[in-house]
Amino acid sequence: MNSLYLIEFGHFAAYLALIVAAVQALAPVAGHIWGAPRLSAISLNAAVLVFVLTSLGAITIIYAFVTSDFSVAYVAEHSNLQLPLFYKVAALWGGHEGSLYLWVWVLTFYTLLVVWHGRRHYPRQLPVIVAVQGALVVGFFGLILFLSSPFERLLPAPPDGRDLNPLLQDPGMVFHPPMLYLGYVGFSVPFAFALTALLTRWKSEFWVGHIRRWALVAWGFLTTGILLGGAWAYYELGWGGYWAWDPVENASFMPWLLGTALVHSITVQDRRRMLHAWNIFLVISTFSLSLLGTFLVRSGVLSSVHAFAVDPGRGAYILAFMTIVLSVSFGIFLARGRYQQAEESVTSLLSRESLFVWNNVLFSIACASVLLGTLYPLGLEALTGEKLTVGAPYFNTVMVPIFLVVMLLMAIGPLVPWRKANAVRLRQHLLIPAIVGAIAAALMAAVLGGYWTGPAGVGLAFFAGSALVTDYLRAIRQRRAQLAEPWLRAARKTALGNRRHYGGMVVHFGIVIVALGLVGSGLFRHEASVVMAPGDALPIAGETLRFEGVRTDRRFNYRTVEARFTLLGSGRVITPERRVYPQQGAPMTETGIDSTPLRDVYLVLGEPVEGGRWTVRAYVNPLVQFIWIGGAIMLSGLALSLSGRRREARAKAAVENTAVAAK
Repeated sequence: MNSLYLIEFGHFAAYLALIVAAVQALAPVAGHIWGAPRLSAISLNAAVLVFVLTSLGAITIIYAFVTSDFSVAYVAEHSNLQLPLFYKVAALWGGHEGSLYLWVWVLTFYTLLVVWHGRRHYPRQLPVIVAVQGALVVGFFGLILFLSSPFERLLPAPPDGRDLNPLLQDPGMVFHPPMLYLGYVGFSVPFAFALTALLTRWKSEFWVGHIRRWALVAWGFLTTGILLGGAWAYYELGWGGYWAWDPVENASFMPWLLGTALVHSITVQDRRRMLHAWNIFLVISTFSLSLLGTFLVRSGVLSSVHAFAVDPGRGAYILAFMTIVLSVSFGIFLARGRYQQAEESVTSLLSRESLFVWNNVLFSIACASVLLGTLYPLGLEALTGEKLTVGAPYFNTVMVPIFLVVMLLMAIGPLVPWRKANAVRLRQHLLIPAIVGAIAAALMAAVLGGYWTGPAGVGLAFFAGSALVTDYLRAIRQRRAQLAEPWLRAARKTALGNRRHYGGMVVHFGIVIVALGLVGSGLFRHEASVVMAPGDALPIAGETLRFEGVRTDRRFNYRTVEARFTLLGSGRVITPERRVYPQQGAPMTETGIDSTPLRDVYLVLGEPVEGGRWTVRAYVNPLVQFIWIGGAIMLSGLALSLSGRRREARAKAAVENTAVAAK
């Protein structure tokens, strides 16, 4: 096919995908009305075709970027001849139109996975699940094709493009948005399951196991996206931090909070047949917050380094679509939710299910607090015209106490059995962790002085970490006493014998490490802003930096001034940069970081000053690497948890299919 018409082929494929997605959404409805089950099955083949057509559209856009086809307006806006191939491919999601296309592409991919998995495990409900997904695809393709098309031509074609935003010319842009979208869109699958359960009165013991795994997958991707985003902001923006309570950061944090509550609450439903209706409410709310994040980023209502400024028509469409989804889903929940009633209830306040309920309460309060702080300034400006900024002081004041209590519950929860705990035994199990936590808090108080949050955070982190470790060691000792196994074999068999439980414990241990990183980097950071000439030395927080000078260079599509600093204690070199991208014209800073497990030395090269001197900002951030290390531990625990319980899920599916066949 002539490359001149390839983008039109992709545009046609996208229109065809919209039509087929409408068939995917409506075929089960028509099959139910006319009593024709075979008609409902059309939606499954339609879902596969929608993914293929959407992929064809995406491939044509990527091909236009790779071949520098500036007759495509989206390519001309977000690429140029000098842009490295690495970023030309990723430029698909470098702007408003392409990022929305990535959203719907990921949505069709998830639907394809649901079809593949559901044919064997839940064939009776699968057409309804796929129909819900199809309706979402129709909604997003309506926005893409009629208001935000990445296929539009720009004639005559310019000789070169405007270049990709320099902030996005970083490996973080390649990985952070797809991970975030895999998390956002991943919650559409539990959403479709929840609506299907309401519409078909699907018994919870059959769908809860499936919804748990999909929720965990979405939560894992969203966690990865948030961690990558924090790391990207840390080394790219040059302010020495990784989280600023930016409204768009909050937009990803809110579904993470409710998603965390959901994965805990589903466990209660699976083990104790409780919280059925509440879990469906959480599923709908979590996905709704994912849509809200899309609205905040794509509507232009926010001023943020993350947001895309667009015309009001697009924002109005997204708001209307979000309103329809909320109205329909919560309307179905109110009408049919009574059929999802709990079969049991909390029998003791000192039980694991009781602590999980309190966990849900705390995460819901945290989410509501972030939602209030994010939307209140927007509502105030819309109603009165007054501009108000809600910043870090509000969020820290509200969130720190909440998460300290969450840390406490996280330490106690895994040690408390279902239904009712033995208080005497629980005190025995918590004695050593309590002593360790008290010692850590006392030492921190002696070092920190008047700040209460540091000692409380460190004390609870050590308390929680010690409780997790001692519980695991206790289980190993019990196994060795029964089977006389070597220590390493007993440790491995204990973890693999209950992957769901110990995977969760590994996730909790990762959160403990992250908490220590937050305390260390938040309360003990040192910074200095100075003017330095070559040969000058800067002492800061026990480190001494010597400025060696600067050199200029030309690389790819930018010019750079690279400074060279030597850490006198170790001899290691740090090289911060200032870059200028000719097409954009704006200078960009690239930080230089020397990392060890205990601290980062973080340098930003500022403006030149007379006499060959340069302004320099230097930070020493203790324990900041603990955040990324803890995040990696969390994700490894999630992988361990997801690797278990497959046999049980297959057994439940077999029981359900047998019951259906017997009717």
